[in-house]
Amino acid sequence: MKIKISACVITKNEAKNMPRWLKCMRTVADEIVVVDTGSTDNTVVLAQSAGAKIAHFKWIDDFAAAKNYAIEQATGDWILFLDADETFTKKAQDVLRQELERFDLDKSVACLLCRLLDIDEDDDNRLFNTSLLPRVFRRSPYIRFAGAIHEQLENSQGNKKMVFADKLEILHTGYSSSIIRAKTQRNLPILISELEKATTQKAKNRLYPYLMDAYNTLGNVDRVLYYAQKCIDINYHMVGAPSHFYEVMTMAMYNAGRPLSEVLAKLDEAEEKYPEEPFFPFVRSLVLEKQEDYLGAEKETLRGLELRKPVEEKMSQGIGMSDTSRGFLNYAYERLGNIYSLKGDGKKAADYYLMALKHHKYQADSLRGLCRILAGIDDVDLIELLNSIYDRELDGKFIVNALKGAGNSGIMAYYGREIKGFEAGYAYMAQGRFDSGAVKLGQRYKELSQLGVLSANNMSAYPQDGYLNVLISTDFLERFGKYKQHSKEDEAIRRLKEYRVRTGLDL
Repeated sequence: MKIKISACVITKNEAKNMPRWLKCMRTVADEIVVVDTGSTDNTVVLAQSAGAKIAHFKWIDDFAAAKNYAIEQATGDWILFLDADETFTKKAQDVLRQELERFDLDKSVACLLCRLLDIDEDDDNRLFNTSLLPRVFRRSPYIRFAGAIHEQLENSQGNKKMVFADKLEILHTGYSSSIIRAKTQRNLPILISELEKATTQKAKNRLYPYLMDAYNTLGNVDRVLYYAQKCIDINYHMVGAPSHFYEVMTMAMYNAGRPLSEVLAKLDEAEEKYPEEPFFPFVRSLVLEKQEDYLGAEKETLRGLELRKPVEEKMSQGIGMSDTSRGFLNYAYERLGNIYSLKGDGKKAADYYLMALKHHKYQADSLRGLCRILAGIDDVDLIELLNSIYDRELDGKFIVNALKGAGNSGIMAYYGREIKGFEAGYAYMAQGRFDSGAVKLGQRYKELSQLGVLSANNMSAYPQDGYLNVLISTDFLERFGKYKQHSKEDEAIRRLKEYRVRTGLDL
């Protein structure tokens, strides 16, 4: 018998994410339930046009209450409850119904753990973390969310299993650089309020990991270490990620510039407890590289890669586990490329740079390193190699920007052919076509000059900046005070905004 699948989501001003989410859910679900909590943008209109069932819920600072209301609107056998910034991968979409029908046969299974892949859209879709989270579950009166913030799925019946569904991977963009800080600033007061209202130690313990993560995002390393240590002291268990708190602590200390000796001491403590976790050798390699111990950094990077082998083997067997060290891979391979380049071993350096690019193709240093090492081979062969990674039309601008000033005229000419913007000037310059390059780059110079004039017209005092002095004429500088005196601030700002949109500086 065919199962019915309901996709649920709660929303508030998610117009940016909804087209992608709705497209995914229309592919895999029989019913789409959107519960809006007060959007003022186009969210509801987009959902209606996609045929979703719309419901409204007055926001009461309680994510679990809103999500439980959405569950009550669903009529399917199974519920897909992904946030608006989460979508199934294409591979997962292709097999989702088949997988759910398989799990449906085992009535002891109530919930599925899915691997969540954190993607940074502000860093060319770089994968930086993975985790295991329950996102798919049977529709049941016993399964509901609990917790006003960072709500968790709970089964009050307690006699059903939660199993790992290795084929159902989910892409998550909500931790992209431009989003996560604002989201954390919104959530932190709710977390603190929840902690103050908690009446049991169990309720308090649940909040410690989320407070740690919130302060980590905001860069408050003392609070990070405080809450991480609390989690360790109470032996808090993260599903599939037992070393998570040490991972957060060591990276927070490193990123905050704490003394390297303190970071190394914490790494020693972490590795004593979790000797098989590859995350820690990768962090240690960062510390050693900062200490200019490149041989030590090489050794630790290779050790981390070796420790990853059993992790990758377990995941290939469908064993559910976190894979936080995966986000280090492109940097690890780049680091080895740099080290073997310094050693004069061009073959190993090129191999590692290539591996770095295969893990994250928009890594400019690895691309420059690869092209530098392979500068002596025929352009046709190098282009053929790069074409195994890049799309000429989609990635040409990145390649030209990454290689500008580094030579590689043949590569610049090939990938620059599809570029329409001012970046084409770099490709022309690399080919010795200075006249064409000057025209393209001159267009950008003109735009920036005009922008400098408009910006200056809004300033109360002209800034002493050599670059602006080059862009703005002496005549304008002499009349700056006079122009400012008679300008209307609102009108000037309006013209500035219009100009930035017209020239493509703001989209």
